[in-house]
Amino acid sequence: MFKLRFTFLVTTILVATSIYPAEAADLKVSAQSAVSGFQASLNATLDELNLLEDEHAKNTADINKVNLEATTKATNLLAADLLAINNNYLPQLTDANQKKTEAKVTFDLNNKIKIGPGGGFFGGTNLANYVDCLIDAKTLRKLKRYCADNITVPVAGTGTYDGNEWPDWNAGDITTIQLFNTDEKLVQDGITLGYIIPLNLTAFDASRIAYKTQTAKILELTQQGGAARSAATKKSDNAIALIKTATNNALAFEDNRYEQALAELEARQAQAQLFILAAKRASKDYKTFNKAFTTALQFEFNRSQLTELANTPWTAFTSLRTMSSLVKVIALADFADAVAAKYTLASAAKLNASVGNTFTKVPTFTVSLKTAKALYIKVIKS
Repeated sequence: MFKLRFTFLVTTILVATSIYPAEAADLKVSAQSAVSGFQASLNATLDELNLLEDEHAKNTADINKVNLEATTKATNLLAADLLAINNNYLPQLTDANQKKTEAKVTFDLNNKIKIGPGGGFFGGTNLANYVDCLIDAKTLRKLKRYCADNITVPVAGTGTYDGNEWPDWNAGDITTIQLFNTDEKLVQDGITLGYIIPLNLTAFDASRIAYKTQTAKILELTQQGGAARSAATKKSDNAIALIKTATNNALAFEDNRYEQALAELEARQAQAQLFILAAKRASKDYKTFNKAFTTALQFEFNRSQLTELANTPWTAFTSLRTMSSLVKVIALADFADAVAAKYTLASAAKLNASVGNTFTKVPTFTVSLKTAKALYIKVIKS
């Protein structure tokens, strides 16, 4: 970029004779006008740079503001969706849990059963494994063999009843059965065959079925509510992801626009500063300002190119044959720096003569010639 700026400046050298009229009435005033004109150009560029910074800051802030608003909206929509889901499912779950609890209470009040005739417990059906053991209030021992161990029954002694093995069940014995055992196929078959007879069959079956129904309903509602919440969350996550992508794209576009505009303005700034420098140097020789200005611009371009070459990393050179040329380049670069420190037209012309058109013959130099000429004519109004 720096090289292009200098190339742009030095193009004026080639047409200096045609740019500056020999008939200028007051060369000193013309030289001062050139400096003032270039300074005005620099000031305008600096103003544009300030405006660009302000515009970039505002655009970035606007993009982030839109991002925040959109993200907040998506978050609020998710909260509203989740609230609606809860309002729909929580009352149903509360009602189902309440009915389930009531069904359990009703069943526990009606879970007494009588052992029916038919020897169902002695035919290998293992029904005894599902009904509760009888409890002797005095000895706190199990009174029947093979009964279910699903209630807490303190057992003492050797595990016998009155010195005998626990007796079998007999028709007419009355006990209870736990709710979680009632859905076993063996138990349902036993009730159908009359091996187990609920004392209140209507309440027994109604409460058992109600408990089972509400349990299934609770599971279904829980799954439906969970799926609805997952869907709402996924929808919100997708929306926020799209917002984030759009925001990042917008910020990247704005940053790219800003960087391009900044590079262009900085190039114009450097160009104006170099024109000012060349014009101030040429003003010392205002009687030959046209030639002096051209020489100063060419000097600055040649100096920049020499400096760039002299600062090239050593790894860029693959042969010792380049050392001789490199030494010459460094010497010329040092000479250019010395001239810049104590600038004179003669010293600048000497450097330019030493370099020749090595740098000014590049295509970018000739391409920018027309633009440079038009700018200079506009600045000095001549």
